[in-house]
Amino acid sequence: MKQKNNIKARRNYNYLLVILIMSFLFVQSGCNKNEAPEFTPGFSYSFIDDNHVKFVNTSSGEYYFMTWDFGNGITETTTDQKESFTIYYPLAGTYDVSLRLTNYYGENETQTQTINIAQNDLSVSVSFTAEIDPDNPNIVILTNTSTGQYDSFKWKYRNLEVENQKIHEAYFPFAGDYKIELIVSKGDLDFSDTQMVSITQDDPDYDPTLIWSDEFNYTGLPDPAKWNMETGGGGWGNNELQYYTDSESNAMVDNGVLTITAREETVSGYNYTSARITTQNKFDFKYGRIEAKMKLPYGQGMWPAFWMLGANFGSVGWPACGEIDIMEMVGGVNGDKTVYSTLHWDNNGENADYGESYTLSSGIFADEFHIFSVVWDNQQIRAYVDNVQFFSSDITPVALSEFQNNFFIIMNLAVGGNWPGPPDGTTEFPQTLVVDWVRVYQD
Repeated sequence: MKQKNNIKARRNYNYLLVILIMSFLFVQSGCNKNEAPEFTPGFSYSFIDDNHVKFVNTSSGEYYFMTWDFGNGITETTTDQKESFTIYYPLAGTYDVSLRLTNYYGENETQTQTINIAQNDLSVSVSFTAEIDPDNPNIVILTNTSTGQYDSFKWKYRNLEVENQKIHEAYFPFAGDYKIELIVSKGDLDFSDTQMVSITQDDPDYDPTLIWSDEFNYTGLPDPAKWNMETGGGGWGNNELQYYTDSESNAMVDNGVLTITAREETVSGYNYTSARITTQNKFDFKYGRIEAKMKLPYGQGMWPAFWMLGANFGSVGWPACGEIDIMEMVGGVNGDKTVYSTLHWDNNGENADYGESYTLSSGIFADEFHIFSVVWDNQQIRAYVDNVQFFSSDITPVALSEFQNNFFIIMNLAVGGNWPGPPDGTTEFPQTLVVDWVRVYQD
């Protein structure tokens, strides 16, 4: 019993000793922290020229290292209190510059100042001239007149980039308004200037490369190596009334033409049949000229279309994939002589569209063949009937980025739907969409 008491007493003594040591260390640590030498951050700056600023450390007291943030993405950490920095600010604006000091105890103090850069670096001034060639209205002579020291430059127009040609002949085969951009590079920085040029006429000698076509010089169903035949009803998103089949009675190639026929007959509960063919997963392209020679149907409720959807349709859906309507006609007394070209794209999950129409001065589109075409580059989409332009849209805004992707081709003849409405007693059946050829060209 006595031995246990002695052990207990020794334990109490040990506990008391530990508490005294810890208290001493705590007090000592607090005294050291309170007695740490003071330090005050500070710096001065001076302009070497309009775009170069020199920074000098003017901090006082005792500290271990400094961290500079020059407000333009450049930071520096150093223990050299006498080190100064000259920083390049090529672009006008205000910049918040800060200096943070850290002492031996990990404490921080910071000073921040705002500097103002009044103008862009005039050591590089970007400019160029753009003059129509007097001997060729489809060529624009571009001359780089930029001044100062820079590393490289490039021209951007249509879907082209041309590097380091001081004088360059830019070719524009089609009439329209075009943006030309000159980009001058210095280190990691780009400076640019843009101008618009107007081309007043198509080049009659333009000879692009034919990259895909169907001339329909065979007999039977549309070539399965080129076309899919989509089948079914359900309205196809437009409350259409027909059932699309894969029958030769609705899509037949013979005598050098494809004939898509809409018939008044009952199939799978639908009162009309027709055909719809696409090149999805078989052919798609980005930029070029696409055209088809067609003779259209007529009458109330007829809705022929020659159009394209973005090749990413299967993954992003509509309208995020984008839609280019080369030709649509809404049949009827006032509609048989008018066609439409329209763009559709996504606007925060909703359909946005813009289009124009073309009306014949006499007759209707069922009287004879006409050529319907679209010319498409990275700046514009333009639509034509018989090589007469009636529609143009600028596609450079980011909101229209859908039109910088690949698209596939669709041709169909719908019956009824939201736009044309149903056939009536004046509508004659069968009706036909006759296609002589479809061609795609690129430069």
